[in-house]
Amino acid sequence: MARCLNPHGGHENLNSVVSCQRCGFLVEGARIGHYEVISFIGTGSYGNVYKVREPAPLGRILALKVLRTDQFNEKTLGSFFDEARRIANLQHPNILPVFNFGQLEDGRPYLVMEYAPRTINDLFRRADGTKRLALAEELTLYIEQTASALNYLHEHGLIHQDVKPSNLLIGRNGQILLSDFGTAFYLGQQTHASLDEATGTAVYMPPEQWRGTPRRESDQYALAICAYELLTGRAPFLYRRIEEMWNAHINEPPPSPQRWNPRIPVEVASVLQRALAKDHHQRYRTILEFAGDYARAVREAQARYVCQRCGTQNRTGAQRCSGCGAENDERRCPFCGAAARFGQRCCSTCGRLVFPPNIVQHSPLAEVAVQQGRYIIKQVLQKTGEPPVADRHTLQRVGGSKVTVAIAEDSRDNNRRVILKRWECTESPLQRRARDFAHYERATEALTRLHHPLLPRVLDRFAEGKYYYMVLEYINGESLEERLQKLLRPLPERDVVGYMNNLLNILIALEQQRPPLRHFDISPANIIIAGARGRERAYLTGFQIPLPSNVTRKLPTSPYLPPRDAPYDRRTCIYMLAASMHQALTVCAPEPYPASAPPLPVHLLNPSVSPALEAILNRALQEAPDMRYQSFEEMQRDVKRLWSR
Repeated sequence: MARCLNPHGGHENLNSVVSCQRCGFLVEGARIGHYEVISFIGTGSYGNVYKVREPAPLGRILALKVLRTDQFNEKTLGSFFDEARRIANLQHPNILPVFNFGQLEDGRPYLVMEYAPRTINDLFRRADGTKRLALAEELTLYIEQTASALNYLHEHGLIHQDVKPSNLLIGRNGQILLSDFGTAFYLGQQTHASLDEATGTAVYMPPEQWRGTPRRESDQYALAICAYELLTGRAPFLYRRIEEMWNAHINEPPPSPQRWNPRIPVEVASVLQRALAKDHHQRYRTILEFAGDYARAVREAQARYVCQRCGTQNRTGAQRCSGCGAENDERRCPFCGAAARFGQRCCSTCGRLVFPPNIVQHSPLAEVAVQQGRYIIKQVLQKTGEPPVADRHTLQRVGGSKVTVAIAEDSRDNNRRVILKRWECTESPLQRRARDFAHYERATEALTRLHHPLLPRVLDRFAEGKYYYMVLEYINGESLEERLQKLLRPLPERDVVGYMNNLLNILIALEQQRPPLRHFDISPANIIIAGARGRERAYLTGFQIPLPSNVTRKLPTSPYLPPRDAPYDRRTCIYMLAASMHQALTVCAPEPYPASAPPLPVHLLNPSVSPALEAILNRALQEAPDMRYQSFEEMQRDVKRLWSR
């Protein structure tokens, strides 16, 4: 006699039986094809999974999934074979591979898959087997791998619909293996679920999936809940009744993960909450973008936990250094010099980021003096869009030219802060270097004639060694980019309208120069917000300087540039200004043309934006230059009309 593998109590069966006559579970030792059934593993969306052994000479341990008897009908039979075909055609290193499939004697289908007994939950256990909370940085690789697998599905027209920790298996090499495609949904087609049926696991289902209309963004929502659960030990919504769970996912805002685990970095919590937005438009555009932003948030948080004494990289949320034990490693705010505690994000005195991502940490140029010791470099600024690199001080490379921007102190003027911009010129021959110096002298001449209260003044220009320098007035404020990174939420509309008016005043003044000056690098990184709260004004910095003719030029790749403008003119500046304000209102730059679909209306990303402001941005962000505002004055009239309301 042989016992079946029913986990609730096996039944006696004849040795020749494959499945139990009473409950349908497979019998221990039974042979299915040339596979020997060893033990029961668990239950999937509509099938039971067993551990089986392949015969010699390979003798591999594999997993066999067979349709449950209570699910055995024509509809699920078709779905099971659909799953087999789907997975068999999916070739991705993070998708559980299928090796074989067939049918039992009673007609129930089965799949033979790679054996992966552990799930992602098993990675976060203590030595005694109890569960522990994951650290934000521990999840980065697994989120990236899962996102890669899901993006592969999305590119092949599939939505998984049942992303949860028990379906994130761990392969032999420690990699994620996405499993259980029983609920996978073909975009634009029906599978086993009709379009008005909710399919999936209630804890992880987004609102649109509850309504029976899943989308690619539905998998992003579910993956964010998986991360939330691993970081906090619980899902955002825990209810016993299905009606309560439905109401929570449809109507209740998810509590911040920091409510359950205060050591989760605020940057990471913000990424998860965006991915958990009720409206799929307000989530990330792709699941790869979600994974990339999660990794960026972790990097930014980790920068705060590098000990300034011994250099140890500590875990996020640590209260002291694990290397030297220091609770106070003498870190200070780079802007006001106030003392900051270990891991502190914002300065208690000036409110700015203690470790802003636009400052290169430990640059070799720090404390270097130029112009006979007058200007002492304090901080080198990282070019926007590049990842922070501690040992690199080159911010921009165009052909053979390097451009560095730094904050320095003027030792002859009470150590007043200035901005130092440096261009590397040809080292030899001397005649070519002299021509480079003459070029930068001519190219920066127009900036010396600018006198506008919202533009930094040029204070000095000189050549030293193989470099040409321009010294600019330091604006004591934070960039729009830094403010958004600090607040991690959209700015109030009233503030944004005021900034637009300031910037249009600047652009009008530049247009009135002879010849006109145009700023083709308008971006949140080059817009500085300064002044007392309630009286803040927007300044414009970061003027581009043309490079010498002997230097190979590289086309700019700013996400704020309209991709089809040729040549650039004032309407290009209008587009870039609107793109920057779009990001201030939505925390994301508008998706540039050409794209698979037009950019989303602003109100879908931020419902609080007024129709009047949205109309201004929509017109300024038109793909065709002739459809935009044709002058700064025309745009400012609409902005002032809105401001006066």
